[in-house]
This record gives sequence, structure tokens and C-alpha cells, in this order.
Amino acid sequence: MIKIQSLVGGYSVENPIINGVDLEIHKGEFFALLGPNGSGKTTLFKLVTGQLPIIEGELLLSGRPLASFTKLEKAKKVAVLSQEIQVSFDYTVEEIISLGRYPHQKGILKSLSAIDKEIMLQVMEVTNIKKYRNKQFRKLSGGEKQRVLLAKALAQEPEILLLDEPTNHLDIKHTFQMLDLIKEWQRTKGLTVFAILHDLNVASLYADRLALLHNGRFLEVGDAETLRKEEQLEKVYEVWIKAESHPVVPKPQLLMTPRFEAKAKAVEFNNNFSFKQDGTCVHVQSTLPLRTISNGVVGEGIQWHKHFCNFHVKKNYNCSDPVKDIEQWLEERGIPSEQTVGMMTAVQLVDVVVHKKNIENLEFMAVVTAGVGNAVDITQTELCPTPVTMGTINTMVFINAHLTDGALVNGLMSATEAKGKALFDLQVKDPQTGTIATGTSTDAMLLAVTQQGDKTPYAGSGTLVGKGIGHIVYEAVIEAILKYRKRVESND
Repeated sequence: MIKIQSLVGGYSVENPIINGVDLEIHKGEFFALLGPNGSGKTTLFKLVTGQLPIIEGELLLSGRPLASFTKLEKAKKVAVLSQEIQVSFDYTVEEIISLGRYPHQKGILKSLSAIDKEIMLQVMEVTNIKKYRNKQFRKLSGGEKQRVLLAKALAQEPEILLLDEPTNHLDIKHTFQMLDLIKEWQRTKGLTVFAILHDLNVASLYADRLALLHNGRFLEVGDAETLRKEEQLEKVYEVWIKAESHPVVPKPQLLMTPRFEAKAKAVEFNNNFSFKQDGTCVHVQSTLPLRTISNGVVGEGIQWHKHFCNFHVKKNYNCSDPVKDIEQWLEERGIPSEQTVGMMTAVQLVDVVVHKKNIENLEFMAVVTAGVGNAVDITQTELCPTPVTMGTINTMVFINAHLTDGALVNGLMSATEAKGKALFDLQVKDPQTGTIATGTSTDAMLLAVTQQGDKTPYAGSGTLVGKGIGHIVYEAVIEAILKYRKRVESND
């Protein structure tokens, strides 16, 4: 659809900004052009739109040189939406959109036909600007103007839509609404989109392919996965960048870290925590935000948290909406749920075990509640289904260390292995199968690290951190189960 070969161009022959660019954009594709200010994005855009002359090379639209198109032919084929919102005359919104139909109008007088009016109404509806149709364009906000100009561009019924930072004046809501609309137009009408986008994360979500422009040349052309090349992006944007996976869409999202990288002041590990306990909740609060990995009811996954709560519930607790329940309990206590890992247990909280350990200058703390009435051998679950009841082994491990995300996963594995060994040594059995239990049906686990000290990428059983996790979890789970057994025996 668009083919660029050895393209050279700019504002002067002596110092061209674009230097030998090759690119092919396919029909029906959403292609995004990325790069920092000064990289040549706008210059390349103006070369593609014909606003700047080509010094060397060739630019083809549907196999024809751009220069061979008349203005009318080009207007039927290509629509342009730039970031500059300038309209010289005092037009109404409907009059602005009518300009998009000009290339399709016939005769000397160029009047609007019934078809033109139908298309204008359609694009006003899909861009949600019909209510402004009789309003003067100059009286609209920047975001509203941008949607009007998009409607004008769509009214042209173009094969190619060229966008220069189309969301520049839009808030988050209208940015996504506009790009969703363009993607739908792309899908249903085979529209080809060539867009300059400033936001790398937005480009990752919407573009089929993208190009990274640097000093007038392409460093990379590919799909969104190219945005995982952190070193290349850091070179171009001069910002520390970490690529993460979007939790819903299989696309990367980029996290930028400021150079000053504000760090909290170091706090002694033992002085970092406050501990509150009553009959309904064990609450551990950290002065510093901690990097966490957890399968808690609230705060699951890998995040940052400062509050860690284990709530007591009755054995017959109705689990219809545990997240909502914990959020309500946190609100009642004045604890922000977005900063909290929240768990549940039917174990009496008076039997909680708090265990601290220092292993070769590495500091650990474990907070464990254990009930094994619903112990399960996970290898036998297909043979004998086990009802899900409350009575969990809930394990919280706090470590004064700096772990990568991979090391957090390692550490969770080390903690799970240690818990399993404790169950084996205490001969805890699945009451349904009579075999040694591997856990309970509702176990929860948390690892929380201070991210202080040297970064370590491993926390498995072959590392000091992993062994420390194993020791403290094993000892705390043993003590907690023995407390549980003693209570059960005293109640019999």
C-alpha cells in the first residue's frame, strides 16, 4: 500500500533529516512510527504526505509514485489528521466534516448529495460529536476539535489514514475511544493506518507493526515485541526502561524509571515492622513499601505493598465474594486495600507464629497460621475430590534482600518445598486418601522483600536466600501445626 525506497529528504539538500529509509506498509495494517523528539518522525510524515519534497529515493502509493497523483486523486485515497488544530474560518462542526466529502462530490457546484449527508451523519455518530454539529469549531475544546477532525478524515472514506500524534490533545478516555474507533475502521473497512505515536505503551497495544526512528534512520522495524529490547530503547530515549507483560493483552508495556530513582531511606529490618493482632486480624505493617509475590485474596501477583493482613473467618464462611469482604474489612480498619495483601483463615489467630532468623547477615521473618483439617495430597485429587473448606496454612515471609522477579518466583518455590517437608515430617495426611498431604486446599503464601542491598537473581534451594527461606518456613510451619494440633486435642 505504501512503499518507501532509499528515501532521503528534509528541509535542505545539504543536511537531509531522513537518510536512506526503506519501509513497506501493507494494506489494512496499523503501522506506528516511534522515536523521540528530533528523530525525524514529523519530517518523514511530511515526506509521506507530500508536504516536503523528496531529495532522493521513491515513495509509492498502491504502486504509483506519490508525485503522479493529482490533488483530487490523493484526497480520495489519503486522509491526514495532524496534531496542529488550525481552522482559519469560523466554520461549524458540520461544515468542517462536509469538507471531507469534497473529493467525492461531482459537478461544478460541488453540492452535498444524500449519500454525502448520510456518511457525514455516520462519522459524527461514531466519533460522538453529533451533538456539536451546529456549534462553531473554534468554541470546542482541544479534544473535541481532534474528534471533529477525525470525523472529517473518516468522511473522506480514505484507503489510507495518516495520523500525526492523533491523541495529542486527548485525555485517557478519549485516547482509547479514538484508537478503538480507528482499529474498528481498520478491521471492518480495510483501512491502512500510518501513525506517529508518542506513547510507547499505546503504540504497543494498537499497532500491528512499528518502527523505531533514530537520527533519521530506522533502528528496528517489527511487531510490538521489539519494544522488549530495553537496551535499544534506553539508547534512543535516554531513560531507564523496563519491559513488562500486559496482564490482559499479550503485548509488552514499558515502565520508565527516573534517573534520580528516589529510594526510601534504609531502615533496620526489625524496626521496619509493626504488628497488631486481635481475634479477627493479624496485621503486619511495613514502614517501607515491599516488593511482593503472593496468591492472597487481595494483592495477588507481583506488586508493592505495605500492609499484610490475615483475617479470621468461621469454618462455614460463605466464599461468594471474598475479595469484596476483605476490602470491606480493610476499609473498616482504615487500611488501604490497594497497598495490602489480604488472606483468610479459619485458624484461631491467637495461635499465630512469628518467627525471626538471621542467617549469615540475611534477616528473615515468618508469620504463619496453620490448620490442617482440610489437608490435601494434590497428587491424589483426581482419585478423591476434596471439599474446599477454610482451615489454611497461611505463610508470610519477609526478607531483607533485593530479589529480581525471577528470584521472587524461586523464593516462593523454596517456601513451598519447605512447607511440604514440614507436612511430611509431621505425617500430616489427607483424610480422604490417607496419603501424606502436600498442603491444604486453601493455602496462601506471601514473600515480601525490602529490595535493599545487592540484587540477586536466584532464591532457590541452592542459594543462601533460598535456604534461609526454607529454614524459617519449615520451623514456623512445624510450630504452627503443633499449636493447631494441641488446640484440636484440647477441644476433643
